[in-house]
Amino acid sequence: MINSEMLLSNDRLALFGFGLFETLLITEHGPQFADLHWQRMNKGAQVLGLKVPGKDKWLEHIQDFIEQAAETVPYALRITLSGGAPLANHPSQLLIYKRSVPYTPAQYTLGIGLHLLKSPRNEQSPLCSIKSTNYLENILAKEEASRRGCEEGVWFNTKGYLAEGTMSNIFFLKQKTLFTPSLSSGCLSGTRRQVILDLAHSQQIPTQEGLFTLSDLLSADEIFMTNALMGIMPVRKLDDSSFLVPLPGSQDSIMRYLELEYKALVKASDTFSPKLNLKELPTVEG
Repeated sequence: MINSEMLLSNDRLALFGFGLFETLLITEHGPQFADLHWQRMNKGAQVLGLKVPGKDKWLEHIQDFIEQAAETVPYALRITLSGGAPLANHPSQLLIYKRSVPYTPAQYTLGIGLHLLKSPRNEQSPLCSIKSTNYLENILAKEEASRRGCEEGVWFNTKGYLAEGTMSNIFFLKQKTLFTPSLSSGCLSGTRRQVILDLAHSQQIPTQEGLFTLSDLLSADEIFMTNALMGIMPVRKLDDSSFLVPLPGSQDSIMRYLELEYKALVKASDTFSPKLNLKELPTVEG
């Protein structure tokens, strides 16, 4: 394992997009939910036949970078595990990069717009279960949504079932039950997806993971997206269909209740380990 800011020209990451990455939110308390991010990278490394540093060493690399960067928080930190160059006996490299968080306070109040993407998510692809650096499909889909005046695109899979956003997981609420696509839909096992499901269970909010249609989504009372940087992001529309976005702190909104509980959980967390009995990230069903 090489910890470097320089990528070797024959590394499979440079040649083929062969690698894994995680994006962590860095706050004044340190990296949020770092354990879950390491778990996912470790599982992805097993799929790709790569070696990832042990959790303690991985966290040490991150902490060293944070201390040297001395950046104003919050910010995003991307940690990439390259594919290396086995034929040249070059091991994988660990690359760390920081950038700003792209979401605004107005978006959390008013919600974001979703665009129904033209191309389907291939739920049979082995890439669905890992956070791969082969991200061109996601970028093109995000640009398609942007051209439509939306902040995020939403994929349905080849069988017509709801899957995920281009860079996020999707949840919706109906009749006081929280719904999200199951992993068999082709969605990524997001770190915040797992946190929100565990949080809902701890608050005795009924949840259902399954296969849902566009009709199911359009009849929702509330919709929100999740990822490591956005946390819980409300949705105001899907193309021409509008959805209610209650004001922050609304007592009648399960989404806003989960938002408050999520913020409290993050605030109560220490640097690496949240004080909630979080499950490990699951593998793809079936």
